[in-house]
Amino acid sequence: MKILRRYWGLVALALLLTAWWTTQVGPGVLYLLSGAVVLWSLFQAPAWCGAATRSRGGFCRNNSRGLLLGCHLREHRWQKFKMLFYFSRWAAFSRGTWATPSAKLATVSGLVGSVSAIATGIKDFALS
Repeated sequence: MKILRRYWGLVALALLLTAWWTTQVGPGVLYLLSGAVVLWSLFQAPAWCGAATRSRGGFCRNNSRGLLLGCHLREHRWQKFKMLFYFSRWAAFSRGTWATPSAKLATVSGLVGSVSAIATGIKDFALS
């Protein structure tokens, strides 16, 4: 059960991909599943912290939850969130999203969820 609590977003991703292959699913379900996958990847997916440390060019390797949240250190949580608002730090943030296999999985699933939500919006707008 612990692994299901940790990786429930992958179950939502599998359901999302299955829902796209079946044509009988409405846009509400696709929006719900897409949002669940994106929220999981941003706030609950297992990943490294990736915040900059005091050593030159070093990054924190503590475990964190989600691509936006840092590890148990309070300053790392804020530092990682602030990376999104400074253009010069986007490279460091994006480097951390591809650092480990679990972070890659969270990044790809978040991108799939985002693209799915956009495509659902386009499909829903075109059909109405």
